[in-house]
Amino acid sequence: MPGEINRLKLRLTVQKGSLSGQQLELEEGTLSFGRSPESSFRFDHRFDSGVSTNHASVEFTPQGFQLTDKKSTNGTYVNGNTITQVLLKPGDVIRLGRQGPEILVDIELPPPSEAITTPGESFTTLSDGNKITNTITGIGFYNPEKKEEKPSTYLGLTIGLGVAGFIALILTIIMFSQLGFKGTIIGGIMAFLPAPFYLLLYLWIDRYDPEPSWALAAAFGWGALFSLLVSFVVNTFFGSVAAALIGGPEGDVLSAVISAPLIEEGTKGLGVLMFLIFLRREFDGVTDGLVYAGIVALGFATGENVLYYGRTFVQEGASGLLVIGFMRGILSPFAHSLFTSMTGIGCGIARETHNPTLKIIMPVVGYAGAVFLHALWNGIAHAAGPMFLVAYFIIWVPLFAIFVAVILYTARRERRIVKEMLAFEVSNGTLNADELEMIGSLIARARWIAASMSDKERLQARRRYLRAVTKLGFCYWHVARANAANNQTISLPQIPKFKAEIAALKLRI
Repeated sequence: MPGEINRLKLRLTVQKGSLSGQQLELEEGTLSFGRSPESSFRFDHRFDSGVSTNHASVEFTPQGFQLTDKKSTNGTYVNGNTITQVLLKPGDVIRLGRQGPEILVDIELPPPSEAITTPGESFTTLSDGNKITNTITGIGFYNPEKKEEKPSTYLGLTIGLGVAGFIALILTIIMFSQLGFKGTIIGGIMAFLPAPFYLLLYLWIDRYDPEPSWALAAAFGWGALFSLLVSFVVNTFFGSVAAALIGGPEGDVLSAVISAPLIEEGTKGLGVLMFLIFLRREFDGVTDGLVYAGIVALGFATGENVLYYGRTFVQEGASGLLVIGFMRGILSPFAHSLFTSMTGIGCGIARETHNPTLKIIMPVVGYAGAVFLHALWNGIAHAAGPMFLVAYFIIWVPLFAIFVAVILYTARRERRIVKEMLAFEVSNGTLNADELEMIGSLIARARWIAASMSDKERLQARRRYLRAVTKLGFCYWHVARANAANNQTISLPQIPKFKAEIAALKLRI
């Protein structure tokens, strides 16, 4: 019987905590858990504050693998029950503290060829005889060199492109029917030609933690296609009903002040909310809320401008086109972005907070702010008439200035968060001080990227490296906020993923 016991192998996998994804294997000797530098599983005190310095240990005995609590402050639990000492079984879940890290237990008979290591795997033998397996795939079960095949992703992309193409076809038919061929072409050129320049503002905001290009394209498409089509149909119906009930001019005012703000901000805001819900690994906070809201709004404004420019050209010719081009393209290109940014800020706060009430309320509060600003803009435009420019400089110029100030503040805040959260990785050896300074400087990042322009592979690796280290910083930030609120976050299991990616990219940058 003792001979059989000696052939057992214990495998422990951290499922929750700052070391999520890491594995240790034990055949003899002892493994220890805690915050002490000597611990086999050394947890980070910033994120696992409930773990004691010397919390618990697992020891091989003739009876099996025995877990012992080392008089920890918050206790050691197995399958939800507090323990002092217990023999472990396959499938047991160890928890260090009431809300602390969780470790899955697996016990198996090792195959005869176990001593042969596989590519990408390294073994370190400790002084007490423990064998630690630390592989790239073991750290978070992620290998940055492996291309994951996701058929569902391609299916979703195909469906999305199909729906977008169908909506674009409907909008094209509507525009041609209302504006004619010449009006549609002129309106399209006037609307889409400056759009890339407006987009540069949001790319600048997004410089430290760039969102995926496909997500930004989807945000623009959502605004230019779905939001525009739904708003056009509903506003047209509402305007027709209002005109029939109270008259044409009054109906137009009601449509502009009530229907347009509610429906347009609703459809645009729905797009931002969907990014918050379904793209949480990319959507980090208020800055990303501003980016997604701004690009959705830019897409909507671009599509809407095709109608405005084309209709004005058909009705008033080139002179009228110049006037409305100045009003919409120079004075107010970011009006829709200003409105929808309220929803973006609300969604960003919902992403950052761990207060369940605020998570629900803030997107609604943001939407209410967007509707108010939109209604105020349309109401002043109808009421002021020739005095619109006076109202513009009194009311809207200060509001746009505040909008720009908020953007600048969030960009600097994002830079500060990244540097503060990654400072730990300097002492940890993942980064050095020069790399941390470079990561926090827009100019230094640009120079570093530019220096590799002649080497395509290195250029791509450096871009991926900057994105990975920035995402790692935000993961640490989300985990710190979650721990402060005694909560959990999906960013925790992403930490070992990005650390593994950084380690792999270090060899190629």
